Parts: sequence; C-alpha cells; structure tokens
Amino acid sequence: MLLGIGYLPRRTGPALWREFDPGEVQEDLAHIAALGFQAVRVPLFWGDFQPRPDRVSPRAFDRFGGFLEAAQEAGLQVTAGLWAGMWDGALWWPDWGVLPAPLPPNWPLLVNGAWARWGRLRHPFTDPRMLAARELLIRELVAAYADHPALLGWEPLPGFGRLAAASTRETVLGWLGTTLEGLRPAGGKLPCTFLLALDALETGTSIWPGDIAAAGAQPSLSAATFASDRRRLPLSARWIAFALDLASALAGQPVALHLAGLPTTAPGEPSAAHDSIYYASEEDAAAYLADVIALARQRDCPQLWLWRWADIAESGWNKPPYDHSPWRRFTGLLRADGAEKELAASLRSSGGSEHPVLAIDADAYRADPANQFYRLWLAYQRLDDRTLRP
Repeated sequence: MLLGIGYLPRRTGPALWREFDPGEVQEDLAHIAALGFQAVRVPLFWGDFQPRPDRVSPRAFDRFGGFLEAAQEAGLQVTAGLWAGMWDGALWWPDWGVLPAPLPPNWPLLVNGAWARWGRLRHPFTDPRMLAARELLIRELVAAYADHPALLGWEPLPGFGRLAAASTRETVLGWLGTTLEGLRPAGGKLPCTFLLALDALETGTSIWPGDIAAAGAQPSLSAATFASDRRRLPLSARWIAFALDLASALAGQPVALHLAGLPTTAPGEPSAAHDSIYYASEEDAAAYLADVIALARQRDCPQLWLWRWADIAESGWNKPPYDHSPWRRFTGLLRADGAEKELAASLRSSGGSEHPVLAIDADAYRADPANQFYRLWLAYQRLDDRTLRP
C-alpha cells in the first residue's frame, strides 16, 4: 500500500507556486520521506499555472519542475492536482473562470486569493472557455512533465465529486471521457485519480466509483470522521470500514482512501467538540490513525492519503480559507512550529483492530441506493467483530 500525504509548505502554504522556496520544499520533503511516506499530493492551482485562458505561466511550470526534482531527490513520488480546484474546503478558481453576474457563488469561492462576494462560476464541465483552457494545459503542462520519474499520476480537478454533484450524470460522464481521451496521449501511461465523497453513493444520479473505473481511471474515496455530523461518529474507524467496503463493491475493485482533515487540540488538551467540529487530542488522533492505517492494509487499499503536512501558522489565520474555517488551521501532521504531533508515531505502528466485512450485492444497491445505504449501515453495526474476512 502506498502511503501519501497532502502537501503545502509549512511557511509558504497556498502561495507555494507564487512564492516558491526551494529550500523550504527540500527540507519538508526530506522530513516527509524520513517519516515513511512514499508520495505527496500537491495542488496545481489553476490560476497560478494559467493566468489567462489562452496563456500558461512559464515560471509556474519551472517551479513545478523544480518541485518534481526535489521530490525525486527525497525519494518521493508526486500526485499533481491538475486544474485545482477544491482544496482546504474552498474552490481556488482563476478570475477568468468567473462570469460577471451579480449572483452568489454556489461554493466557497476564492478568486485571486480573496473570497468572491459576487459572480457566477464558469462551470468546468460545460463552459467553452473552461474546456478550451483545459486542452491548453494538457498540451503544455501534462505533455511537458508526463515522463518525469517522480510523477506518480494526475488528479484532474480536485473537488471533482463536489462539482459533479451540481451537474447531470450525462454531463459529468461526457467531461470525464473527453478529459481522459486528452490526457492519455499527452500523459503517457500515468494514472488519473478522481475523488468521490461518501454522500455521492447515496443517490443513483451521482457518479459512482464504478463509473470512474469503467472510464479507465482510479476511484478514490474521500472520507472524514472528524465532524459531529448526522451520524455522530467522530473518529470511527468502523464507519470508514463500512464506507470502504461499499465503495469497493461498487467499483468492483479495492479503492484508494483519502482522509479529510483531522483537527487536533493543543498538546496536552483533551478531545472536545466546538461549533459541531470534533477536535481530537493528539493521543486520541494517534490511536485513530493507527487503526485506519491497519484497516486500509486489511482492505487492500492501493493507496492511503493523509490530510495535511502541517498546521497553519498564526500569521495565516486571517487569510482565506482559514479565516472562515478555524478548524482547518489544526489538521497537520506537524504543529505550526514544525514539531511532530503524536500522530507521527502512528505511521510506524503495526497494530490496529480488525473490522467485520459486510457482503454487499452491488446490483441490489444500485437499484435503490438511498434505502440500501441505511439498511446496510444498520446491518453492519450489528455485525460481531468476529465476522471477519477469511
């Protein structure tokens, strides 16, 4: 199983490509490799790499090349978030991708690093300008770096699942097909990963893991148990086990797992819920992470990606998107001062609970996903922990 982590530099953060610091990147990547990771996931913010729909940024291209070189030197591979896209709970969108319409955005929208208070999104699946811009970046960026030995693959349009939920199934499948058709000749044999949230599996009109696999790409499940959500299950590895089993059954193959952010309390403070968000103590978070890593291995996940490299420094708390979501400031494997949290020790753990495996009839599920979802979850909760895979 490949173990990876979402990466933005501890100091530079989302300004990675605008204020590229080779020394900071090299130091971070060496530390990441020393902890046992094999890969990093990094966003290629669309506006940084394509300042105009018909023009690319040679400087950003060169900096991405430097990043790949630093990763190779550290012994790491890179999954690049192409046309990013959704990151840290906000949609980082180029200014040329917003229509001048006095309408509120449908997503938490960042344009030129500031929250958009007006404007309508040019939708990447249907807008002619966005589709043409997509083709340009494939021809220029993808073709230029497809053969780099450090490049593990592409993640087209981070936030794909959330954006797909606002479009028809036919529209999304059409975009998915044309995107992969363009990437294959330019990107060689590099795999493409598409993230789906668990909520997408509760409706028959959504894109499902099997759709991604049938198109020749890799489906990945994005899951979070940090929130006191409708199921009231913070830090539930059992819930993750159920979600993985369902996603894998619908994909017809094991799927990768991306864990969304896990906010932690200050060192020595107990776990607590604030504003419907569950902040785990470092000790509780470490035990949970060890359990999830063991679970991912048991479920034959091809890849497991952790949330974020480092907490946000206090100097960045008043900057988007961390000004609107305080909990996102504390989701790193490192504290803001660079010290490792107790989470880091979990990476070396070989323990963890085993979780029961629920038999899932994929065809029956597809016929009535909303009812089947809750029926299966109730059935799964009744399973004894001794009901394990042979």
